[in-house]
Amino acid sequence: MSRGRKYPGLVYSLILIMVLAACNMPAPGSQPRADAPATTQTAQAVDAILQTQFAPTFTPQQPTQPVAQASITPGEIVPPPAQAATLTPTATTTPEIEFCSDKATFVKDITVEDGTIFSPGASFTKTWRLRNVGECIWTPQYKLVFVGGQPMNAPNEIPFTGYVNPNETVDLSITMTAPAANGAYQGEWMIRSADDQLFGIGSQADKAFWVKITVGEVSGDLNLGSPTWSDTFKNSSNWYLLDTSNTRFTVKNGQLIMEAFNPGKAEEWGLATHSAIKDFTLEATFKTGGQCSGKDRYGVLVRAPDPNKGVVFGFSCDGRYRLYKWDGANYTAIQEWKSAGQIVSGPNQTNRLSIQAVGSTLKLYANGKLLGEYSDATYQKGRFGLFIGSADTANLVVMVEDIAYWLHGE
Repeated sequence: MSRGRKYPGLVYSLILIMVLAACNMPAPGSQPRADAPATTQTAQAVDAILQTQFAPTFTPQQPTQPVAQASITPGEIVPPPAQAATLTPTATTTPEIEFCSDKATFVKDITVEDGTIFSPGASFTKTWRLRNVGECIWTPQYKLVFVGGQPMNAPNEIPFTGYVNPNETVDLSITMTAPAANGAYQGEWMIRSADDQLFGIGSQADKAFWVKITVGEVSGDLNLGSPTWSDTFKNSSNWYLLDTSNTRFTVKNGQLIMEAFNPGKAEEWGLATHSAIKDFTLEATFKTGGQCSGKDRYGVLVRAPDPNKGVVFGFSCDGRYRLYKWDGANYTAIQEWKSAGQIVSGPNQTNRLSIQAVGSTLKLYANGKLLGEYSDATYQKGRFGLFIGSADTANLVVMVEDIAYWLHGE
């Protein structure tokens, strides 16, 4: 083994000392930095030698997810790319508050149509049917509120009693009192939301819905004296008693009991055995059974030239009346269903129905109060009968407690 190879460490040490000494010699014309310690300069020289003479060869691992796509070569200083990725701090987002819109549309008057006549001081219940055509759910925090016109002794606001989802309907009712003075009156109403915003009907949900009535002196009891004819149903001798698949008439306990078994069927009537009459006033007292609602109905047929023709006048269980004529095949309205505060609505209620027919003039009454006056000369003379019809109630029952008529000019 040669000697030179026996002391390689000594040779390298000498070289290192010489290099270090050279590094510490000031360059011509240069001055040593006053702030650079000798130990630091020596360490830098040693590091340079080690980097050039003894640097191992290796390939650095690329980061799994590099910040910027750049090629790195060992041993060179790589400046950051010009398009270095910009780290954008995550913004703290404020949760969006979801707003919904409130809007209603008028469907129909359930009770008290515009222009209904009331006596001064009469009490009545107005019911509107509205549809929720907005986006919000109407909750019990919503209120029906008076906004203008004549309040008619009603409270200024009434809370809702339940929830109404979008596209659902609701019946809103309020009890009122007709003013003491005669005249036409109107009260306007809207809805107040849970956050105290008023809304109503119309394209912008800014229109009120209303109640319109007429206050006037209406006829009281007809004071006709003793009737020409009457029946208190001690027996069934004055009647043809119906007994069909849908309707049955029976006489029991001083009443004529009318039953309609199936909802949605046409009304059916039974005639009295009495002969035809011409000009008259006819009255009948009806009492509804334990179930009676909506367009469940009852009343009289008059001036019937045969059993399948005549003029029909009746009340509904929701407090309306209707007058029409039937020619055996065709229905012709003289007065379509109209709300009347004079009619007592609902089950277990008693109403006295009256019709006066003199010539072509027909006057209608409920409980002795005038409902309206009409003209029709189709039928001038005929027989009379009683009818019942069910719209909503299976096994509808209505009792007739008495019936009478007074002849005029005969």
